[in-house]
Amino acid sequence: MSHYLILILGCLSALSLSTTNEVPTIAISCGNTKMETLPKYQQYMGTLEFKKMLVSLWDEDTKIVMVLENELSLEDFTMKGTDGHSLFQLFEKSEDRLFFPSVDQPEKALEMLSKNGFAVKVYNADTYKNSSGKIIALADFNENINDSNGDSRQTTLQKHNDEVSKIFTSLCTQYTNVVLVFSGKMNPWIEKSEASNTHHLITRHLMAINDKSEIFKIVDPKGKSLIYSVSYPTLSVDNGPDTPLEPSTTNTNVYLDDSRESLLKVGSTFLVNGTKVTLRFRFEKISFSWELKSIEYERDNSIIQLTPKQPIGAQKGLSYFSAGPVIFSNGSIVLKFYGKFQVQPWLTSESPKFSDPQEQNSFFTPPILAGLFVTAIMLFIVTWGITMIMDIKTMDRFDDPKGKTITINVAE
Repeated sequence: MSHYLILILGCLSALSLSTTNEVPTIAISCGNTKMETLPKYQQYMGTLEFKKMLVSLWDEDTKIVMVLENELSLEDFTMKGTDGHSLFQLFEKSEDRLFFPSVDQPEKALEMLSKNGFAVKVYNADTYKNSSGKIIALADFNENINDSNGDSRQTTLQKHNDEVSKIFTSLCTQYTNVVLVFSGKMNPWIEKSEASNTHHLITRHLMAINDKSEIFKIVDPKGKSLIYSVSYPTLSVDNGPDTPLEPSTTNTNVYLDDSRESLLKVGSTFLVNGTKVTLRFRFEKISFSWELKSIEYERDNSIIQLTPKQPIGAQKGLSYFSAGPVIFSNGSIVLKFYGKFQVQPWLTSESPKFSDPQEQNSFFTPPILAGLFVTAIMLFIVTWGITMIMDIKTMDRFDDPKGKTITINVAE
């Protein structure tokens, strides 16, 4: 029976995964509406919950504008421009904001509102003028900005940020209370199947290799491993200044040593102040997982082992990803990768692309451990109390009121 139950639950979860379309959503305000009054951070918000939240934001003095990006994902909020800031600087600078990482079909929530007495109007300069009633303005970036001019996604999102800033600034100068909700129609990591209208997930390759994003990249000749960073690492010797590594123009060969099944070395030559140095990444296979044990730093025929500050590894078939910094050192020599860093040896795919990264967050976080500890103490106290109560014994003999009384003779 339990096997059938597990099968049914698995089918239901797979069905829900194949049909969901969740996008990140952020809300900002100027005026009297405070985001603190909204529901606190939650990982997931359904369409009906999102509709109720929009209804709770509206009153006669509040102007609500909904901005919909055609495609939006969490990675769009983590990407940074050439200035090192978020692509959406409006939200980065806004103090009164609330972020929902996963909202199910926010566009459908607008359709529900239009059937519940709200008027969803296309945003323009005259949307709120000479209008009364429950109005929500809609700015659809799929219609306002043509992205067919060859711009990169980063450039397009920065343009959209400028458009959102103009909308928000214009409304805040005209009205005393404005709420702007920014969301998307479709998650780019979910697409429709050709056979049906159902959705399915596309595997995320956070640092997937391509010709346009190459910065620090090592791909071994046999395609067994990938090493990627968004920037070249820096090298510090004896607490000296951080000197960035540069690609070697005379020798760009990738060194590969796969003579042993459980050991893989991948490296290349770089320049530090005009001097050649070689970095060899040493991977070791341990049962069903792998680990980046060290980096061999070779300079002037001298080899030094640089060990990572924190363990770097994952299960076989998964990659390791870190937002940085990632530090390798031996005390006197420090090698730092400041930006996003991703590695994977013994690739399982035919093409040189990263597999999904393994979750790095520990399952037993301090709050969970504290909760388990307190629960264990409470269970011990309850168990001890019940045991003590069960050990209480009553008298098994009593005086017979109809029988002869006890007589005690007292001698004078």
